[in-house]
Parts: sequence; structure tokens; C-alpha cells
Amino acid sequence: MKKIMFIVVKIFGIILASLCLLLFVFVLGPNHLLTTQIGSIFFPLAAGRLLVLLILLTLASLGFVGWIIKQKRKPGKFLITLTLVSIIALFTGGTEWLIERNVVRENGGQISLMGDKSISTSAKPDTQVSFAHREGKDLKVSVYKNKGIAKKQKQPVYIYIHGGGWASGDSESSAWLHRSMADKGYVAFSINYRLATGNHPNWRTATDDVVDAIKWIKSHAAEYGGDGEHILLSGESAGGQLALLYAGLVSSGKIEAPIPDAVGVMYPAIDMTWTAKNGRYLSSNVIPGIVEKYLGGNLTAHKNRLKSVSPTNYINDKFPPVYIIHGQKDTLVTITGSEKFVSKLNQAGGQAKLVKIPFANHGINMQEVVSLLSNYAKRIDGLSIKK
Repeated sequence: MKKIMFIVVKIFGIILASLCLLLFVFVLGPNHLLTTQIGSIFFPLAAGRLLVLLILLTLASLGFVGWIIKQKRKPGKFLITLTLVSIIALFTGGTEWLIERNVVRENGGQISLMGDKSISTSAKPDTQVSFAHREGKDLKVSVYKNKGIAKKQKQPVYIYIHGGGWASGDSESSAWLHRSMADKGYVAFSINYRLATGNHPNWRTATDDVVDAIKWIKSHAAEYGGDGEHILLSGESAGGQLALLYAGLVSSGKIEAPIPDAVGVMYPAIDMTWTAKNGRYLSSNVIPGIVEKYLGGNLTAHKNRLKSVSPTNYINDKFPPVYIIHGQKDTLVTITGSEKFVSKLNQAGGQAKLVKIPFANHGINMQEVVSLLSNYAKRIDGLSIKK
């Protein structure tokens, strides 16, 4: 009975180590492959913990091999297979993880095998407040207070615009990030905006709502301990595009609204033409209609709308500093859009920085995002936390 159990354990270990190895190999493939997408989506989420598991498997299997050899016996094929697969998977994944860690550290961030346990995946806002009433509905902003910071000092404001392809998501999306930024000392606000539907594109209304929300936040930030004169504007994916668009419109004088001290976004949808033609996520086929729903139809038929919402068209020398975090394996929003934006803004006399996360798709390790974003903000005048 014990012998059978030992064989079962070894087989289970081989399967586990093999799955880990496949994940680490998948991330190296061409982006359009479904296997590559699976690997690059799960690598940022699970690589560290899988490596810890592989370390334990490798040590255990090597220990058993050593013990059997001391008994002057020959290790069985299952044990040898487990040992070899574990070592290869550990070497492959460990090399990839170290490459990622070095990139993050070089840019002032942090990453650990087990992640940051202080980040709460069940975070909730302290309150929600209506900032406007549109089309029969209240538009609300979620507020995350910096409870651990002395209330005598007004702290910089962090404003987040959620992603979701302009058609889904809400102000509680990525609540873990908002709570983490509040824990760092910021007063965090997350914005709701009108979402696109089949009959109601939001290429104009989403921007209008963002403008209204930021104006409201500047006027009311002090009520929550925030300094409305100092704003870090953030967002991811579609929200990243809206954040950059807002900054461009304000800095170029197209609209009159509060200008943020800096913009820090994750994988922003800058090149919308690419996404419409090539955007994939856990699919070997292009996901149809994402940008079309936002614009209200075919991109060719709505060239003027596309031009009006493309952040690159509003680059100017007064654009606030920009910090972009983008996965190199992003199959939904191409990193080349971020590369071109950063290059053009720097050429125009602005300040822009792009952090390219290896092996990551459309989503990034939580610890990386929090540490990179908060570290960047510290270096901007007006955005450092007052002690």
C-alpha cells in the first residue's frame, strides 16, 4: 500500500512540475498563439508561488534520490523523471522570473516570490459619492481614505479611471490598487463613467464624465483629507487611454479643467486601430467590436472620432509627466502604441517613461504595479506624501 501511495505521489509531482514547465515555455512563444496568451496571462499572477513549489519539489526529489543511493539501490524511473522535470522547470521559470525582477528593480519597484501580503484582493471603498447625474442615473466616485496618515496634512490625490474596453467595469475595479495607494498615503478616488452599449457609443460622453469627475474631486478633495491641487491621474487599458486623452486635452488648452501633476497608467489603449484589427485575449481569433462600440461604428467610417480620442494627437510640451507600465506580451493592446507615445512626447519636450514588463500580457503583477506607481509618484514635485 505504501509503495502504491509513493508511486501516486511521484506521478502527481511529475504532472505538477510538467504543468509549471509548460507555463514557462508557453510565455516564450509568438503572441498570437493561444498557448502564449495563457502563459503570459498567468505568469505574472502565479510564477513566484509556482517557483516556491518547484523549489520544494526539487529539494524533496533530490533528497529521495540521495537517500536511495545511500541505500545502495537504484532510483526508479518515476523519481528520476520527477527530479529532472522539476530541475528543468525551476531553471526555466527561475531565469524568467529573475529577468522580470531585474526590470522591476531597475525602475524602482519590488517583486517577491510570494507577493505583497498587505495588498487586499477584497478591498472596498470607504464611501461612494455622486458627482453628476446623467441620462437618469447618478455617476459616482469611489473614495479610499488614507486612514493611517495624520489628518493635519492634506495629502496628494490619486485618481483612477477603470478599464473594460469602454463598455464594462466600474469604480470598484482594481480596488486592491486604490486601497494600496491609500495605504501609501494618497487619498484615492476611482471614477465611474457612462459605458458604451450597442446603440450608445461613449467616445464623447466618457471624456465628459472624466472631466466632470476630476473637477468635482478637486473641489471636494479636502473633505476627505486630500490636496486637490496635486493629482496623480491613473488608469488601465481603456482607462489609461482616457487618462492620457484627458491630460492631452487639458494641457493643449482644448478644455479647461484641473491638470494633473503626472499621469501613471498601465497598458493604455493608445493604438486603437491595432486593437480593432489584432486584439486577442485568451482567443486565437481577434475579439470583434471593442473599439467599434466605443466609436459607434467602423473605424474607417469614423476617422474623425478616432482622431479626436487618440492621445497622441494632443502631445505638446506642456503635457504632464507620463509613466507607462506595459507587458511586452500584451495581445489585446499593443505595447508599440506606448512606445511611440513615449518617444513622441519626449521629442516634443515632455517627460515620459515606459517600463516594459517581460513575459506579461494584458495585466501585471499587483506588487509590481503598486510599487512602481507609488515609487514614481514620490519623484514628482507635489506628489510625495507629507509626513
